[in-house]
Amino acid sequence: MGLYGAYDTYMSPLVRDWPILLPMVAVYGAVQVTAQWIYPKVFGTAFQKLARDDQNNVIVRTVSVFNGLLMVGSAVCFVTNLRDHGYVLDTDVYREIPYYRFFRVAIVAYFVWDIFVCFAYKWEAQWKVHAFASLVGAYLLSFPYSDQYGSYFTGMFELSNVPFHISSIIRTLHTTAFSSLATICDVVFAFMFLIIRVVGGSVVTFRWLQLMYKLLMDTRSDDKVVVHDEASIIVSMVLLSIIQSLQYVWLFEIMKQGYRRFVVADDSNADDQVSVSKRKKKE
Repeated sequence: MGLYGAYDTYMSPLVRDWPILLPMVAVYGAVQVTAQWIYPKVFGTAFQKLARDDQNNVIVRTVSVFNGLLMVGSAVCFVTNLRDHGYVLDTDVYREIPYYRFFRVAIVAYFVWDIFVCFAYKWEAQWKVHAFASLVGAYLLSFPYSDQYGSYFTGMFELSNVPFHISSIIRTLHTTAFSSLATICDVVFAFMFLIIRVVGGSVVTFRWLQLMYKLLMDTRSDDKVVVHDEASIIVSMVLLSIIQSLQYVWLFEIMKQGYRRFVVADDSNADDQVSVSKRKKKE
């Protein structure tokens, strides 16, 4: 039940936005092809000696970096809108944010490309499910509704991925000259992940779920339809809940990796220095 039928909810966004959607899918594909062509020339044997899966990993992460940088515009839309409304997330979920349409559609194109990659490279089922869930969630929001909230996830979330992917690319290529940059990216990513995805994501997700629940209950109790489509909203609520829950799982993994990389590694280095010192004394 809702103010709009199935065609308006599920087909109209595609009919309306295909002039942006299809070219952007092509753009992501072009970035991928360009990286495949230029990396052997730029990095030489450092790239060529990698296993095929590692080469594909570097290339895919490059496209993800490009998407994260592109979504800076979405983050600007979110922050600008928040500032214009007194730093309060307003409740008019059907009010569109100026200039946000391009980014709203571009993120859908990114996840379309992501699904192609998952199947082309025969990635594991968990990545295919993640790509499909992200695509469905992003597409449902392109009705459009919840720009004030969606721009946080398409903008701030994707932006936080940039240092993570850069660090992973550097470490995969084993470019020791940029090892310090990789470490800096790791620290920046950990900070951004905690602030943007865990703290900020929890607040924005809770506020949005609370608002959507209220709108759904108002529709049920007052017999006055106030949402465009109940089913799509419920699916979106489930998907966002899953995505936000994953942030807590990933936070635990990041903490474990950080402990192994910085604490355990420091202890090992200290032990090695003690051993060397003892050998010198014996000599």
